[in-house]
Amino acid sequence: MKGAYSLRFSRSAQTYDKWGVPQKESARKLVSFVKPHGSILDLGCGTGFVSSFLPPGCVPFGLDIAPKMVEIFHRRFGRAVVGDAENLPFKDGSFDFVLSNFSLHWTDLSKSLREVVRVARVGVGLALPVEGSLKGLDFPFPKEEEVIGTLGGLKLKYEIREVRIPFEGWDLVRFFHHTGSSLNPNRRRPLTKKEILNLINSIESPTFRMLFLYARVV
Repeated sequence: MKGAYSLRFSRSAQTYDKWGVPQKESARKLVSFVKPHGSILDLGCGTGFVSSFLPPGCVPFGLDIAPKMVEIFHRRFGRAVVGDAENLPFKDGSFDFVLSNFSLHWTDLSKSLREVVRVARVGVGLALPVEGSLKGLDFPFPKEEEVIGTLGGLKLKYEIREVRIPFEGWDLVRFFHHTGSSLNPNRRRPLTKKEILNLINSIESPTFRMLFLYARVV
């Protein structure tokens, strides 16, 4: 699936800024929630929503699985690499903070969370959709308890907030397509047009149930 994720998100790189409205709002809330400083790994950086909200003095470094996303981030913020959140190409404690917005739910959390803690010197900030998001889509969003439990032993603060998707009908379908998030590992075949129509008509208020979490690692 990683190859499919890389390709799909690369294809959406040019449309992500326009359509990624909830992702951008989540990034703003994440930075406000964590209040990072120093060197920042923007993990699953996309086009750079998190880095665009960082306070003065922060030095961002982007990593994403999608090469086209990394190209855009590099033009805007400087240093960035193509990489895998489950196997980060950095030494222990390479960054003051690791921030990840709308990305780790695509990963094996038992691996990616271990890696983010490993490369952070001060703290880790996460914003990811959890179970209860977009009911009816059958996407395997992680349980909040799974995320919190995996980080057991660290000093945590966290909260759940709803982030609404401001699109309905076929624009909701376009949102998934233009942000690269239309892949569903639970589905073995593409939906027919009729199935898509039935699905979007069943969603009255498309909303992500977001877990915002800060883990202190020192």
